[in-house]
Amino acid sequence: MVGVGLSFLFCWILMIIVVLTFVFGANVEKLICEPYTTKELFRVLDTPYLLNEDWEYYLSGKLFNKSKMKLTFEQVYSDCKKNRGTYGTLHLQNSFNISECLNINEHTTSISSELESLKVNLNIFLLGAAGRKNLQDFAACGIDRMNYDTYLAQTGKSPAGVNLLSFAYDLEAKANSLPPGNLRNSLKRDAQTIKTIHQQRVLPIEQSLSTLYQSVKILQRTGNGLLERVNRILASLDFAQNFITNNISSVIIEETKKYGKTIIGYFEHYLQWIEFSISEKVASCKPVATALDTAVDVFLCSYIIDPLNLFWFGIGKATVFLLPALIFAVKLAKYYRRMDSEDVYDDVETIPMKK
Repeated sequence: MVGVGLSFLFCWILMIIVVLTFVFGANVEKLICEPYTTKELFRVLDTPYLLNEDWEYYLSGKLFNKSKMKLTFEQVYSDCKKNRGTYGTLHLQNSFNISECLNINEHTTSISSELESLKVNLNIFLLGAAGRKNLQDFAACGIDRMNYDTYLAQTGKSPAGVNLLSFAYDLEAKANSLPPGNLRNSLKRDAQTIKTIHQQRVLPIEQSLSTLYQSVKILQRTGNGLLERVNRILASLDFAQNFITNNISSVIIEETKKYGKTIIGYFEHYLQWIEFSISEKVASCKPVATALDTAVDVFLCSYIIDPLNLFWFGIGKATVFLLPALIFAVKLAKYYRRMDSEDVYDDVETIPMKK
């Protein structure tokens, strides 16, 4: 009965604790934790005219004072989770439009108009009248009609009528067969002079004739069909000159336009990359979303609300089971009192309590 009395004295404290912790923990779980996980919390915050009765979208009205522009908490949170840049996530182009700064259409239009009005005048002459006359005179000089066989036959002959070296040796042998005297000495001197003439005069002339022979052969091959080749060269020069005179200006203008468009395309592609980097990559807001997840989902819900809910649920369950315990305690109290007041035992057997 003392336990029953103490339970009645302190049970209201447990009930108050259970009610307070239940009201706080259950409401935070249902109103913050679960809606945050399903993003329903952001949809509630994005309800038009909820946070400010004059603004349809609170976030855009707060940032840009343009409440009609659709900028929602859910969209900002989703973009931050995707690691987008702050510029693209918060639609900062409504405050500072980077596209206008990177727009080069005005300059490209000016460049294109300049290229369209481009005029090229070239005065290029591949072959003048004097050069043409020289080529024609060279083709008509008759070098291809020369009798090269006669020249080759003459250049193939020896410059001396006899072999001077053999003649000198024969003269020297005959001089040696003579008795000593002036004639013998004179013949030997003549033989030595012939050898010197052969070494110093005949051999260089033979080498020059050999070179001349090769040059005549080359000239014969080169001069074969000279007139036809000169005529083909002149025809090719005339065709090239006609192309340069009539078409080269338009070709240069077209290629210049293509080159200008290519360079402009490079600049436009580079500026698009800069705009994409600023919008999607620079100043990523993912750390903000991560910090918010840590604060709400981890710290508040996992470390505070979940243990608090477990606490009130355990205390509440104990309080609920305390009621039947009190009833059983009151019902059993009379039996404990009877057992304490009646001691009916004998030496042989125990008499039942009810008797």
